[in-house]
Amino acid sequence: MFRIETDYLGALVRFKLVNMMNQESVSVIPGFGGSVNKIVLGKKSRNYSILDGAKTYSELIKNRFFKGAKLLPFPNRINNGQYIFEGKSYQLPVKTGRHVIHGFIYDKTLGVTKEMINDNQASLELEYVYDATITGYPFKFQALLTYCLMRDHGFQYKTKIINLNPYPMPVGDGWHPYFRTGGKVDRMYIKIPAESKLEADAGMIPTGKFIHENYADSFQIGNQELSAGFVLKQANGNAVTELYDPEADVKICIWQETGKQRYNYLQTFIPPSRKSIAIEPMTCAADAFNNKMGLIVLEPQQSFEASCGVYLE
Repeated sequence: MFRIETDYLGALVRFKLVNMMNQESVSVIPGFGGSVNKIVLGKKSRNYSILDGAKTYSELIKNRFFKGAKLLPFPNRINNGQYIFEGKSYQLPVKTGRHVIHGFIYDKTLGVTKEMINDNQASLELEYVYDATITGYPFKFQALLTYCLMRDHGFQYKTKIINLNPYPMPVGDGWHPYFRTGGKVDRMYIKIPAESKLEADAGMIPTGKFIHENYADSFQIGNQELSAGFVLKQANGNAVTELYDPEADVKICIWQETGKQRYNYLQTFIPPSRKSIAIEPMTCAADAFNNKMGLIVLEPQQSFEASCGVYLE
């Protein structure tokens, strides 16, 4: 029922998990940070291509909007690339602007360590071992990323991070998918299981204040910018953000594990084209290395493990 195929996007190999019975599929690029490049899922015998991924090699390499990227060892921003951990100051290299953004494995080459196919799913495991060579983050870790296309349950993205140091390390994790159904997202309705929104300054750094509004009731996106970070209701289980297109009559359900050291935060962003919307599961808030909101500290040999994913209704 399932198979794993390969093709190329420019010079990079793309792995495609396929359900041969209904042609659902997920495409992943190990040579560019394990980026999720395409997701096709079905509803009532019709398939929808729901991910706004890079269409060309040039677009992928430019990486302007971090489409489908893994955000590790921190999602979103670190203010001026500076932070203090256990009394010591660190400075990450700032490439453009004021901030360091979305970690540094998003364009690295990941190794394929496992492929699995059975009657219920196809999965691909990738590995990245960071050797503490980047200035400002001297913490070695191993990351294992598992991509799984399941029968009747959509796509699951599982992440495991292991501290390889003899001392503690700070870490955050996230995923940066852009969802679409065709046309502009203005017509779509969104429902976010948030208990509050993070107030942010002009540089998108949280101020420490929270905005308490009702996001759990569905509302139309319209002309809103909707570039915001949210704190989800933290309970053991899954929180689901719903994105509904009334014209296509399809609901994209983005789920994330919540609870202790799980994906308790969410970021949204609409690019200038307004043809898709980023809905980003994250373990922490922007600038968490400084504000500590959701920051995970792993002890030696300790690991973090959590999942997120997407299905249609």
